[in-house]
Amino acid sequence: MYRVVICDDEATSLQINQILTEQVLEEDGIEYEITTFEDMRVMTEALTDEKAEYDVLLCDILAVGMNGIEAAKELRRVGEKLPIIFISSTAEYALDGYSVNALRYLQKPIDINKLREALQEAYQNARGSDALKFQVADRFYKIPYEEIEYLESQGRDTDIITTDGRISVHMKFSDMEKKLPADMFLRCHRSYIINLAQAKDLARYRFLTKQGVEIPVSQLQYNETKRKFIKFQ
Repeated sequence: MYRVVICDDEATSLQINQILTEQVLEEDGIEYEITTFEDMRVMTEALTDEKAEYDVLLCDILAVGMNGIEAAKELRRVGEKLPIIFISSTAEYALDGYSVNALRYLQKPIDINKLREALQEAYQNARGSDALKFQVADRFYKIPYEEIEYLESQGRDTDIITTDGRISVHMKFSDMEKKLPADMFLRCHRSYIINLAQAKDLARYRFLTKQGVEIPVSQLQYNETKRKFIKFQ
């Protein structure tokens, strides 16, 4: 899931930015989740929360109170490395973007092709991570994707089955799903998510992993599962 944050204190601009972002991501077949803010300070507080997990920020520069550059400096000050795409009606602050290591600087009205390039770059950076990383209580986990065979729901817990064994963590299945790259991991059943790279073959209503484990496939999701498996191959 590609998690996008959009912040603009002008409601119309915020809506336009969201519509264009949705258009780009849907055309590119990227599963996404968009969170919007109209207040820079509220956005900054939300992004600096230790539980916050986002992949890219589209941020207007000109804003009442805290502007986009100030918000970005605060994010960098606390160590937040989130890719930032600045959007502005003027090029006046373009050089300031370098001081906060901005990914791109786009001028209004937004050229959708330039927006696509920026979002794709941030998306590829987000995918660049090769491991599932998360924290439960005071324990931090880092599990390489290539070692994960599948995940299984166990009520309020999730079992991660790897090539080395089974890891049980106290985390809801839906929350764990959001942390996985959607182009590699597929929820084929309400209780199972399979790593498509570990799937040997797909028959009617079941996957067979390379380790010889059968994973059920929901009857209602079979056709869509088959389509995604073929596309992955």
